[in-house]
Amino acid sequence: MKIQQIRRDKDEYMDLLLMADPQRDMIESYLDRSEVFVLVNGGDVCGICVVEPLKNRKCELKSIAIREKDRGKGCARYMLRHICEHYGNQCDTMYAGMCNSRRNIEFFEKCGFINSHIAVNFYPEHYREPVCQDGVRMTDKVYMRKQLDSEISVKKVVDLALEAGRILLKNGAEIFRVDETIVRICNRFHVQYVDTFILSHAIFVSAENGMEEAYTKVKQVPLSSSHLGIVAEVNELSREIEEGLVSIEEASERLRRIDGMPGKKGYFQVLAAGIVSGCFGYLLGASELESMIAFVIGCLLHVWVLTAKKYQMSKMIVNIAGGVIITALALLAYHLPVPGHVKPDGMIIGSIMPLVPGLAFVNAIRDIADSDFLSGTVRMIDALLVFVYIAVGVGITLSIYNNMGGRLML
Repeated sequence: MKIQQIRRDKDEYMDLLLMADPQRDMIESYLDRSEVFVLVNGGDVCGICVVEPLKNRKCELKSIAIREKDRGKGCARYMLRHICEHYGNQCDTMYAGMCNSRRNIEFFEKCGFINSHIAVNFYPEHYREPVCQDGVRMTDKVYMRKQLDSEISVKKVVDLALEAGRILLKNGAEIFRVDETIVRICNRFHVQYVDTFILSHAIFVSAENGMEEAYTKVKQVPLSSSHLGIVAEVNELSREIEEGLVSIEEASERLRRIDGMPGKKGYFQVLAAGIVSGCFGYLLGASELESMIAFVIGCLLHVWVLTAKKYQMSKMIVNIAGGVIITALALLAYHLPVPGHVKPDGMIIGSIMPLVPGLAFVNAIRDIADSDFLSGTVRMIDALLVFVYIAVGVGITLSIYNNMGGRLML
């Protein structure tokens, strides 16, 4: 569903407008000076809303109508929420006049409106025919109001967009995806002027709404491991926000839940690391037996990785120690009396794969291809340093083994 503003030929939607206001000349009396919005679903106009701007940062909702077959689907509430957000940038208060019926009042109360005043005997004085609702003749017109200054602000929007960007960047998303998500969320909530500067470990956002309300914020995002499930969830949420299906408060709550999503169970990660080690070892020329040993080494390696992560050890220590563990276990397997001949190189090559930062390396190339040279270079250096750490661990272990008189069958 999308909401579009109609700037010309407003009377073409008179059939819809007459559903909310039964007298044509009453509609024509305010239509030209009002702003008209339609709700479009699948190419069909299924709802309409008319708002008249008033003085002193006030506005009045003159009418809102939903096509009969689309009622009961939340269309009116969706449209009213969008209108409140739209006018929150230029008005403090929105008034809504309606028939004095319990159904109307309850609907607007659920949308955050409160009682304002009553125009006594309004309908008999202004309408030629009796106005009835639910079989009851209406006489008084009830006005309700809603404060819009708390509906939306640049700060709230930027904070939400920045949090979405932080979660994406933290969990391995590309720079262009982070930038696109931030801009998409800001534009959805009518913050049109947005400038972003995104690095691999920091986000700078500056935004304004065209009414001299500006807001700038910086967020540091330390480099960490990837979680593509979280990236997918934030992507889905950003598209729902863009379609107007989620409010700021709902989006903030969902982001909190997404950020707290746990990773896969430890045993599952250990098993996956073993499978990756065994399969890559076989693809890179290891024998079946060497691949099976690489599977075991990969499982034991990831137990170390999970332990190091639990105690928040540095990436350098994790990878150097990981290289040592892989090489030591491969050499141990080489000297064990196993049936068949095995060589350490096949086992080492396969077992190294769970430590290789493939996603970070690919993202670095992607960022450089998108002209994000600074971020791409930082990510590339970070990935290359991981390769160096692993090589240092493997090299140290092989050097010690050779110096102790060992013999490698390479």
